[in-house]
Amino acid sequence: MSSSRKSKNSLTFIDDINPIHDQNKIKVLILRLWKAYQRDAGNTIEMVLVDEKGSRIHATVEDKNIKKFDSVLKEGDVVTLNPFKLIKYSGDYKSNSLSFKILFYRTTQVKPCDDFPKEVPEKYFVEFGDVLNGSRDTRVFVDVIGQIVNVGPIEDIKIRGKSTPKLDVELRDRGNVRLICTLWADFAKQVKVYTEANPAAVVCVIRCAQVKEWKGNWTISNAMGATRVLLDPPGVFVDEFRSGLPTDGVVLTNHDNSELFAGSTVSIRDQFLVKNHKRTVRDIVEALEEGMCVTIEGMCVTMVTVGSVERTSKWYYVSCKMCNKSVEPYPENSGDDGNPPLYYCGICDKDVSAVVFRYRLVLEVSDATNYKARFLLFDAMGSTLLRRTAQELYNAVSENDPSILPSEIGALVGRRFLFKVSIGGDNLKSDRSHYVVQLFSDDDELIKDYSDSLDSEVLVPLPVTPITKEASVRRGGVSVENPKPPAKKIKIEGKKEESFATT
Repeated sequence: MSSSRKSKNSLTFIDDINPIHDQNKIKVLILRLWKAYQRDAGNTIEMVLVDEKGSRIHATVEDKNIKKFDSVLKEGDVVTLNPFKLIKYSGDYKSNSLSFKILFYRTTQVKPCDDFPKEVPEKYFVEFGDVLNGSRDTRVFVDVIGQIVNVGPIEDIKIRGKSTPKLDVELRDRGNVRLICTLWADFAKQVKVYTEANPAAVVCVIRCAQVKEWKGNWTISNAMGATRVLLDPPGVFVDEFRSGLPTDGVVLTNHDNSELFAGSTVSIRDQFLVKNHKRTVRDIVEALEEGMCVTIEGMCVTMVTVGSVERTSKWYYVSCKMCNKSVEPYPENSGDDGNPPLYYCGICDKDVSAVVFRYRLVLEVSDATNYKARFLLFDAMGSTLLRRTAQELYNAVSENDPSILPSEIGALVGRRFLFKVSIGGDNLKSDRSHYVVQLFSDDDELIKDYSDSLDSEVLVPLPVTPITKEASVRRGGVSVENPKPPAKKIKIEGKKEESFATT
């Protein structure tokens, strides 16, 4: 017999419970609690309990005992329980792999307890690969932790005649393995709202997730009631996970339609080495040359060195906290009465004081062609690149002066990056336009592989079409800082470039 049961009043760890006895006494945290209805059992209270060794057990309160225990059982409380009955635990879905679960007696005593560690060992997290290869028992729920890298649109799905919100998110682990998670109902809405307000590297912990297979694809989903979703929770385990993520510049991307989201599961390495057209800075800024039109509108990747940070405009902008759009300031003394300064939000059409500083960082970059371009990083890219929010950098600057450049931004000068940028219609009209950065990497190995791939490619002339006189006037000639290039050459791609960003 285990030493943990030396006396009648001693505590038993979940792993040491003997199903034959009904005098087990346990100290547990109520990790999850929800009410359910079963046709054969009526209303029940269902719980997932965890002890200080991290082991879990399922517990049920029957309909006839709900009135007694409803007010004393609260999710997040630490309690001692005894006595209780242990019954067979089976079914299509289980919160753990034990063959038995707790059933409350009417005489079960629930006593509060505050002697419990802040963190317990994590025993239920699974590797993404174990889900994707179909090796997990789909009846048993699992825990997962991942960085949210893509968020799809909210969709309303009819389930038994009732409209239910559905959201697909893509998670990645520290090895950059990707896993799709489908969230339903309130979880869908809560995650969508949080990720729109926090567009940097969001870490998501999902406890008691359901493993599912659909047409050969393995995913996870929340199980109604049992699942708990935590976004950027505190804790050593989460901090260790975050510190081990790849430093490749990937941040969260919200997609407006499911077609874009469905095509988003492309590795960072493939983004820079396989999927997208490789361009020099010369190729990018001279996409529209005098007398010819070279159509490369869409996405491309390039290897550049940062020469300077644009100082003619601020590296940040002030945005409304509600809609995230830029706001207009009132005179400087608008906050002299002790209240926060007021701004006008044109989208919300009202004065606001709740504002957030966001990145609008313009880098002047160049490469071996000696051409220069201006690459624009908005808030998500800027936050990931600098590992600090624009608000934090702004607060660290002693004066409200756009000419003061934080040292973290100044340190970008001279560094070499791989950038994935979008080339839009404005870029084809003028090489003075900014190219918006969609993705970046400063990984030395990836940069070397990219450089080596350029040396091994066979280059052929670009296809060109005549340009009208009107378009030539719009172009306004070649920038004086970019010398006239020789005949342009580029690798022919076998697949048409897609016009949307994937990460």
